[in-house]
Amino acid sequence: MPPEDLAVVIPTRARWPILKRTLAALDRQTVKGFETIVVLDGLGQNPPDLGTARVIAQEHAGPGAARNRGAAATDRRLVLFLGDDMVPDPDLIELHLQRHEREPEPHVAVLGLAVWHPDVAAEPLQRWLDWSGLQFDYHTINGSDAGWPRFYSCNVSLKRDFFLAAGGFDEDFVYYYEDLDAGYRLGQHDMELRFEPAAITRHWHRYDWPGIERRFAGIARGEWLMAQKHQWFKPWFRPQLLGAASQPRVRAPWQRAVPLLPAGETRSKVERRVTTGYLQRLEPLFTEAWDGERDLSELKEYLGDRFDVERLRHHVDEVEREEEAAPDETTFYRTSEAYLYDLTVFARSGTKVPYRQALRNAVPPGARLLDYGCGIGSDGLRLIEAGYHVDFADFANPSTAYLRWRLEQRGLSAQIFDVEGHVPGGYDAVYCFDVIEHIEDPFAFLAELESHARLVAVNFLEPSPDDTHVHHDLPVRELLAHATKRGLVHYRRYYERSHLVIYRSGNPGPTKALRSGLTRTLGDPRVRGLGKRLRHLRG
Repeated sequence: MPPEDLAVVIPTRARWPILKRTLAALDRQTVKGFETIVVLDGLGQNPPDLGTARVIAQEHAGPGAARNRGAAATDRRLVLFLGDDMVPDPDLIELHLQRHEREPEPHVAVLGLAVWHPDVAAEPLQRWLDWSGLQFDYHTINGSDAGWPRFYSCNVSLKRDFFLAAGGFDEDFVYYYEDLDAGYRLGQHDMELRFEPAAITRHWHRYDWPGIERRFAGIARGEWLMAQKHQWFKPWFRPQLLGAASQPRVRAPWQRAVPLLPAGETRSKVERRVTTGYLQRLEPLFTEAWDGERDLSELKEYLGDRFDVERLRHHVDEVEREEEAAPDETTFYRTSEAYLYDLTVFARSGTKVPYRQALRNAVPPGARLLDYGCGIGSDGLRLIEAGYHVDFADFANPSTAYLRWRLEQRGLSAQIFDVEGHVPGGYDAVYCFDVIEHIEDPFAFLAELESHARLVAVNFLEPSPDDTHVHHDLPVRELLAHATKRGLVHYRRYYERSHLVIYRSGNPGPTKALRSGLTRTLGDPRVRGLGKRLRHLRG
């Protein structure tokens, strides 16, 4: 087929340096005459001069939607999907065209090979994604038939009419799993995906750890949606991460040993141990992203036709303006289900992941916990999933009504106590996150928490002029002193202004008092920062 039959479609979002590198490599192809379409995923971007590429803009909807826009905007017979960070070898286009020339049937697609660019290939996280098999699955391809699950849109071509007839990419998938979903539906239309390993793109993406965290959070959201859309689909990543989290904690930096070992069984064992350690670190954020999708889905089901984000936000704003004019703590979050959306968004933000992780480190699975000031109960539901026995306490309000519904929907049994009535004691731990700043007498509130459990987990927020939800400036230093006197088992400062403490509700003996003071000292950000600098100097 001639190059004039092909359009290259590249979605991008403000990654101009690497995009220009990819476009320059397309300019150096061994064949000329193909069309290049760059789809900007998000309005208001200001791209530099992109040469001869045709530029289309859309509202931010993800790369799948962008590929659909690009394919719909051309009349070429073939479309080749590339990633904006996939630098093609000079003969990439020619090899794709030759394969389609040999197999012109409408249902035949061509998969090229993606490898790391030499500039980044030697970096630890790139090497890990390679030998762990967590990025691509090229190494298990047997023969020329790749199979629809390997429809990798970073380097794949197919007939445009066939792609559009199958419905293109499902735009519900904002990022991750849109490839697998599209591959499945194309497979339902009898797609045959041919592997052309000589058609190579070189992946220029330098991962750091925050980038890996964002990647796995996105994978969690995509995998959750895939499981909702397809009954046949069995999640793959989630069992891997949960399985790693259930194993003994991997603490030693085994990844440093991998490049020093020759290929063989010993190296394979070390690689598996590295993967377990990395997945253990990623599991809390992955699970939080997965649960966040479930949270939003439950709220939509619960509210039904009442789920209208603009209406809910407008009502919340009205209530907050009324409270600013005449504050009344007894009605905060108690009068309208419009707050359910705000509480769900906050639960999905991941803010409380480290709080729950600290609590899980302090008390083992199977312990009895009390979620005090539970709201819609997202923290407690996550801890129940982690193997804890959790009861809840709050005012009788729309949030706890929704929580009862959530427990029933999930088939869970738990008590929900009205804090204006009797709330029993005897728990292993009581926790209360992002609540005490709304309380007029924080010390009386701590005494209330202490009456219910052996351990108290609570966070104290420093005042912030930007936080309209904080109604009282907390005496943070005095509150920390109170917790330290009682017996700290954990202290850490998060997000600059949130002091998380887990402390004993009784009076400690001399030894525990000494440990409490040491815990407070070691949790001080200045001391922890010094420790990090010393570790950095040691290499």
